[in-house]
This record gives sequence, C-alpha cells and structure tokens, in this order.
Amino acid sequence: MGSEVELKLDLTAEAADRLAESGVLGAGEVRQLRSLYFDTPDDRLRRHGLALRIRRDGHRLVQTVKQRHAPGAGLFARGEWEFAVRSLTPVVDSRGPLEEALGRHAGDLAIRFTVDCERTRFTLAEGRTTIAAVLDRGQVHARDRATGFAELELELVSGAADDLFALARRLDQVAPLRIGVLSKSDRGFRLVGALPGSEKAAPVALTPATGVVGACAAIVTGCLHHYRRNEAILLATRDGEALHQARVALRRLRSAHAVFAPLLRDGESARLDSAVRGLARVLGAARDLDVLWERCAPDLRPALKPRREVAWRGVSRALAAPATRRLMLDLAQWAMLGGWRDAPLTAELRAAPLAPFAAAALDKRLERVRRHGHHLADLPDEARHTLRKDAKKLRYAVEFFAGLPAPAASRKRRDRFLAALAELQDRLGLLNDLAVARAVLGAAAPDDEAQARHLLHRASEARHALLGCDPFW
Repeated sequence: MGSEVELKLDLTAEAADRLAESGVLGAGEVRQLRSLYFDTPDDRLRRHGLALRIRRDGHRLVQTVKQRHAPGAGLFARGEWEFAVRSLTPVVDSRGPLEEALGRHAGDLAIRFTVDCERTRFTLAEGRTTIAAVLDRGQVHARDRATGFAELELELVSGAADDLFALARRLDQVAPLRIGVLSKSDRGFRLVGALPGSEKAAPVALTPATGVVGACAAIVTGCLHHYRRNEAILLATRDGEALHQARVALRRLRSAHAVFAPLLRDGESARLDSAVRGLARVLGAARDLDVLWERCAPDLRPALKPRREVAWRGVSRALAAPATRRLMLDLAQWAMLGGWRDAPLTAELRAAPLAPFAAAALDKRLERVRRHGHHLADLPDEARHTLRKDAKKLRYAVEFFAGLPAPAASRKRRDRFLAALAELQDRLGLLNDLAVARAVLGAAAPDDEAQARHLLHRASEARHALLGCDPFW
C-alpha cells in the first residue's frame, strides 16, 4: 500500500483552458488515458469505500485500488494499491483490500463506466517543496450517458504540505479553483445513478484511538465535504434541496467549532468561524424564503417572489465570490495543518481520551436545552428560536460522536434520545416557520394562532420527553 498526499481542486472547462494557456504551470507532458472502473452490480466495492480501475497508459495496463476515506485521513490523503496487469480483467488477490471486500463475489465484477481524459503533468517548486501538478480534462461515459469534467491535483513529492495550499491560492488568481470532493469514480457512480444529487451528511468514523485532535479534523473535513458536494450543485443549477444541505453543512461546521472550542483558542479559528457564519446567513435567508414559498397560499406568492429572487441572487453572488473559494481552502488547510493541532496551551486537552471529552460536550449542550426551554409556551419567538438552535447543536454533537463504540444498551438509549430530540426539533422548526411568515408577510400572513398553540403544546411535550431520556453517553 502506498499513500499519496494530494490536494484535489475542481475547475470549469473554461478555467482549465485559461490555466493551461497562462504558462503559470510551465511546460507539461501530455498523455491520453482511458480508465475502466469496475464494481459488482450492487456496488459492493463502493460501499466498502473502494474504487477499482484498470488504466491503459500507452501499451501499459495498471490496476489501481483507491480507498476513498482512509482511516484517520482527511481531505487529501488516500490509501492506494497499484500494480501492472496483463489484461482488462481485474486481479483479485492479497495485494490490497479486494479479497476481503469482495469475498465470494469477485466473479461479479463488471465495467460500470469508462473515463477518457487528456492528462497534462507538470512539476513545480513552491519554496523548498516539490509538487507534481496534474491537470485532467475529459469525460465519463456510461452506456448512452456522458459528463465532462476538469480537475487539478497537486501532489506532494517532497517538502511541506502547507505549500500545496500556497500554490493553490496562487493558481486561483489565474483561474477560479475550488476544493474538489468528487473523485472520478464518484463522477461515474453519480452518472449511473448510484450516487444522489444533493447529499446529506455522512457519518463520521471515530474510534477512541482517533483522539480529540483527530476527531476535530475528521468532523470538520466531513462538514467541508458535505458543503462542497452541495455547493457544486448550486453552482450549476438552482436546487432547493442542495441549498438546504449546504446550509446544514455550514451549521454543522459551526457546531463542530463550538464543540471543540476549548481546543480552538487561536485567532485563525475565530476568523474562520466568523466567515462561515456570514456565508450561512446568506444561504439561510434564501432557504427561509424557499420554505415560506412552499407553504404559503398561492395568492401570496406574487408578493413574496421579488424577495425570494433577491435572496437567491445573494446566494449566487456569495458562491461566486473569490472570498468563498478561499474560505474553503483555508478551512481544509486549517483542519489538517492548523496551528491549533499542537498549540502549547491545549497540550493536556489534546492528550485526553476522546470519550470523556465527547461526554462533557454533550452534557454542556443538553444543559443549554434544559436551561433555555423553561415555560416554553410563554417564550417570545426569539427565545424559542434560541432553544431551536440549542436543540440543533445538541443533535449535531450527538451525530458527530455517534460512531464511537458503545454497548448495545447505550445504542438503544441513543436511538431513543435522538428520536425525542428530532421530535422537539420538528415542532420548534414549524413554530419558526410561522414566525418567519409573520415577519416577512406582515398583515398578509395567515391567522396561525390555533396552529401555534397546538405546536407549542407538542413542543413542550417533546422537550419533557427529551429531558426524561437517560443520557446514552
């Protein structure tokens, strides 16, 4: 098994042409590549986090298995097994994880899609660091469908990983670049319908050995993956669900910052959290109006439409802004290489076991729900909104640490706790929708007094049920 440390970047076809023609990368070596990607009909390898390809490079055939999410790795580190083969039939043996992942299903492997690309390889120096830059432009083919792509990979040959980001920022001034989170195999599986469009957050794989620092990095990079997958959709089309998921990803990112706040005492952490908050507000304004649009009577929509259009234009401007591209690069670098990871002030905390840290974080968030929800029926809209945010932060924290090993009894308590928490969130969310409708529509808002009283009663019951659950941690 080898390990490659790389920074994957997405760009448009136009940006790729601009970058190649600018000369900033120097002279490159061009090759034409064809790769065949294999899996079983039920996507067994993909479900194990593996991608299997055989690539024809001139007269040479090379089989490669890549581990999409290496244990303990972050945004740009992947496990890789590679060797030459004699034919386009995959070799399943002990030289990698295929035998274990496939078991008796090795004979079910078949070509799922093909990737043709023009690859231009450059070698660059960034300070004392040597970086291999690979610009790929091509198409993914599956049956009668095809999709184009352009991506740039910066692979560390020698030197400091920070220099990958320094180079990326320099190149971004020539042509817009974004953190890439779709591999070529992801693009292929999305084309054949095995991957969804907009995506929810994926579970975070944690173990006690991950440690507090590793858990923070894994959770933050997971949030960044979640955001970028949905941002990519929003850059191409106006998709309400992608907007919702991108906003959720930013909220989760801010919740992760709050959970690990004792660890993040540096100015860079505070700056990034503030920038994420600003972007989340822009997406939130459009999302709130989308929800109101779907739920309001048709005769109210003409008055709502101009505000909704303004909010969506705000989203488009924010996503297109260079500051947003730089923010995602900054977050990726900060998570994996930031100074908070070895700050002297937090040495004792960083050495502490992960499970007690997680329990203390969950205790703190549960206490906020307990403290802010007294006399729920009498609370003003703003105070109920605070309780709603507290409940969301608690749920995100539960989801962050849900993957830690636990006895069966604890898992059952966790499921009951999450069900009660989801019920509270749902009721508070509906109450918030009513408050948004009143704020936006004013006198034109429908009379919701009876509905509000019913929801308040149900929310109060849900809060009592939640506080009656035994903490599973």
